[in-house]
Amino acid sequence: MNSKTWSKYLRRDGGSCLHCGETERLSPQHRAGRGMGGSKLLDRPSNIIVLCSTLNSQIESDAEMADYARVNGWKISRQDDPEFMPVWYATEGRWYYLDDFFGREVQLPER
Repeated sequence: MNSKTWSKYLRRDGGSCLHCGETERLSPQHRAGRGMGGSKLLDRPSNIIVLCSTLNSQIESDAEMADYARVNGWKISRQDDPEFMPVWYATEGRWYYLDDFFGREVQLPER
C-alpha cells in the first residue's frame, strides 16, 4: 500500500486504532482476509481498517481475539460484502458502514 492510500485510511479512521486509540505502530487490517496471495479485489476501502499492530497480530494468531474481532466487524467472512457489514469504532462508541470511497456513514439504531 502506498503512502497516499494509507493516509486516506488514517484520515477516515481518525488517525488511530479503532479499538484502543493508539496512534503509533498502526497497520491495515483486511476485514475479509486475502489469504496467501489472495485476490487483490479485497484491497478496497470498505474491507480495510486501521488497527494497532498489537491487535492486528492478536486477531490473526489467537482464536478468542478473532472471535472478538468478528463481533466488532473487524473481521468478516469472505462471503460477506464489507460495505454492508458495520464496523465498531470503539474509540467513538459508534457503528459505521464503510464505503469504497474512503467514507463512512454512522449506523443508526433500529427503532
